[in-house]
Amino acid sequence: MYRDMPRHSHLIANALISANSIPFFMNPDPGAWGSFNNYSYVLLREGADAEAFQAKLPALIDKYVAVIFDQFNIKVQYHTIALKDIHLRSNFEGEAEPTGEIGFLYIFGLVALFLVLIASINYMNLATARGIRRSLEVGIRKVLGSGRRQLMAQFLLESLLFTAFAVLLSVLLVVLLLPLFNRAFDLQLDVSLLWSAPVLAGLFGIMVLTGILGGSYPAFFLSGFQPIKVLKGMLTRGSGNPNLRKTLVTLQFAITLFMLIGAGVIFDQMRYLRTKDLGFDKEHVLTFTLEGREAREKFGILKEKLLQNPLVTAVASSGSTPGQGMPKNVMNMESASGKMETYGVDLYAIDYEYLSTMGMKIVAGRPLNAARSTDSTEAVLVNEAMVRRMGWADPIGRKVQFDTDDTAAVRYIVGVVKDFHQQSLYEPIEALLFYPDFNNDYVHVRLNPQSPQDLTKAIAFAESSWNASFPNTPFEYDFVDSAFMELYAADQMRGKIFTLFGVLMIFITCLGLLGLASFTAEQRTKEIGIRKVLGANYTDLVYLLTRNYLLLVSIAAIPAFLAGWYFMEKWLGTFAFHTEINFLLFVLALAGIILIALATTGFHALKAALANPVKSLRSE
Repeated sequence: MYRDMPRHSHLIANALISANSIPFFMNPDPGAWGSFNNYSYVLLREGADAEAFQAKLPALIDKYVAVIFDQFNIKVQYHTIALKDIHLRSNFEGEAEPTGEIGFLYIFGLVALFLVLIASINYMNLATARGIRRSLEVGIRKVLGSGRRQLMAQFLLESLLFTAFAVLLSVLLVVLLLPLFNRAFDLQLDVSLLWSAPVLAGLFGIMVLTGILGGSYPAFFLSGFQPIKVLKGMLTRGSGNPNLRKTLVTLQFAITLFMLIGAGVIFDQMRYLRTKDLGFDKEHVLTFTLEGREAREKFGILKEKLLQNPLVTAVASSGSTPGQGMPKNVMNMESASGKMETYGVDLYAIDYEYLSTMGMKIVAGRPLNAARSTDSTEAVLVNEAMVRRMGWADPIGRKVQFDTDDTAAVRYIVGVVKDFHQQSLYEPIEALLFYPDFNNDYVHVRLNPQSPQDLTKAIAFAESSWNASFPNTPFEYDFVDSAFMELYAADQMRGKIFTLFGVLMIFITCLGLLGLASFTAEQRTKEIGIRKVLGANYTDLVYLLTRNYLLLVSIAAIPAFLAGWYFMEKWLGTFAFHTEINFLLFVLALAGIILIALATTGFHALKAALANPVKSLRSE
């Protein structure tokens, strides 16, 4: 018995068995160098150089591996990766557990930085906007002997105290909301990570950096006021540096707009993945696995039981299932010139009912037919990708041999299957060769439910049929459509987090705009009163107070659109099949930001426009 492996391990096993007890894994045949079915771990001596070890592998390949594959014109390379890098940096196929991607950590880190930046911009905007109100305080303190350094230290300390309080509040929120966050995004983050040295150091660094960043400009600007000008009232409204505020607000709008565009493109791609025609009918197909030879031999009995239920329309078996890979064999195939040549081919074992059960179509020739006795030993199918790969003008009748020996039995291509997505849309459609086999691992059951209750009944019937055939094996099933979408689970989770960050950015931006709009409206109270006395209507006054924000949004749209197009185009490029960027999303995001800005600033603008001008002008 060994301790449970942690959830974040790259290799999670419920049980371990010695390879010595399974002769297949200890095959002494030199040809075993050509097998790639196992994970290989190498423990280097302490102080050994991993790069030097990697540099010696080509010589190993030349000595043991190349002699096997050179005859087939296949090149083999060995690549090493550090154990701790597997989860985030491995791009190898067939990893034991789903891997992450270091790039997304960088992206989320950048987004978190954006959030902190927007919050800091809010603080700087409000502090500089209200700087005039504290100018008298600064002037009096300077007259009483305070130096500029003292004032700078005061303003920076104020900012740091605000930030420290915010950090404590954020830690409390993380502790309270982490369980909800884990459930929402299917994560296993542990609150104990907060107390680790790197996280605490990071929090402290963020607190200091944000505090200094948020309070830097007010500290340097306000502390530089000349007391004589302050006390004589010579500081004008422009002393608050409106150009800086406009620049910072524009940056806020640009970042928020970019996040909205990113979330929209991600959502569009996820919808594309859900709705794209995969080349087969993925709906209502129940799939489960037959473990072991004895179970596979009972498939016929299980199939008869399942077909007794009217909710079951078809049952088939295969050596793979959509969403998974398949073995690649080296074999002879007839080239476009008519010669038998050696190729590496993905072999797909199917029974006679598989194509019809999965809704796959024949586009040339005919399907495999149980009524033709020779089909079981002589007939094969290929997909359209194989036809393109081989350059066949007419694939029907082309010869294949499941070996590289010229004396091996010959089979003939009798039909072409329309291309379908066997793997995720990250991958191009592979060239496939289908052959009849009746000793397969995967069972596919097509259901025809008319209601959710029918679906529940069909699953229960499948389970009872399974239990009758395999009483000692638990019934574990999945649906082809949900299993296929699991290939994009990480992308869906990232999309949700990206959207959440976008909503947070909008919220924080709105808070800053609300405060800034309140201050601006208050600052222009007398101007608004005079304009109303001279005949200005409410619409004109609201437009007067909000037009600057509309201009800033329009300016922000330029860099946001360019960055959104560039980065989302690169992200979509990681998929072999993807939607095109819909520029209507850009327009909708811009319209959304404009509406949010109008709603946020328009409230105070309307309030100021509706105010009685007598009150604002009474002191004049």
